[in-house]
Amino acid sequence: MIQVSINNQLEALDTHCTVLKALEILGYQKTNMLGVAINQTYIPKDQWAETELNDQDKIDILNPVSGG
Repeated sequence: MIQVSINNQLEALDTHCTVLKALEILGYQKTNMLGVAINQTYIPKDQWAETELNDQDKIDILNPVSGG
């Protein structure tokens, strides 16, 4: 198990958990509208399935904001 911070909340995940798997575990269903950064580095959507999370990573999941 690894422990990561996701939007400032600690979560325990399986070792070798990818970004995509973490989003599924956390219940994110509309991932086409999300942005993800790990340790303040943006992760392109086409890399989510292969990018593994590491112990103590800080993950930010960003939802789009509309406005004018």
